[in-house]
Amino acid sequence: QFSRLIADKTLLVGMTSTVFRDAEYTSHEVTIDDAQMAWFEETLKTHPASEGWQVFVFTHAPPNGSGLRVLQENHVVNGCCWLNHSN
Repeated sequence: QFSRLIADKTLLVGMTSTVFRDAEYTSHEVTIDDAQMAWFEETLKTHPASEGWQVFVFTHAPPNGSGLRVLQENHVVNGCCWLNHSN
């Protein structure tokens, strides 16, 4: 995981899977362990929206349990990767 202050009270947060390609049916899930979730919760507590903080969170794919199962458009296009979750 990482966090970067990119502007006044604007934080980027990146979270990564702690289980890779162990899922029985798909490898496009992000599973976040308890330690990373605790770090994330602490990051949010120390950067509260009530004090004007904006926190943007990025993951490789939707976290398990998020309810986000399908993205309607291509969301990653670069030299080594083209993911399309519209099917």
